[in-house]
Amino acid sequence: MKFRTILSLASLFMLCFTVAVWSQPIAMTASRTAPDSETINGKISAIGDASFSVQVMKGQSMSTVEFLIDGNTKMEGKLTVGAKAAVEYKSDGGKNVATHVVVTPAASLDLY
Repeated sequence: MKFRTILSLASLFMLCFTVAVWSQPIAMTASRTAPDSETINGKISAIGDASFSVQVMKGQSMSTVEFLIDGNTKMEGKLTVGAKAAVEYKSDGGKNVATHVVVTPAASLDLY
């Protein structure tokens, strides 16, 4: 009888311990990689074969930032000069490599 009580309590303890361990939230791996990338918004000023430039406001002055496009770059919209773009990028060896680009067409306002 004593042996059954000890075995039952040990099994209950192990069950509670297992449930407690499994109920812990799993750490998200995406949150660890997110700080490596940055996001910038601006107007597309030039387009090359595997690159494009975006004009952004830094303080009171305009600055041009160049981005490289590779096979892993996700594009939403078509790159056109004058369109607005939100660019998520990573710095690699002093160069900015675009990872995700969302292009919004330039708003044209016809008054006549």
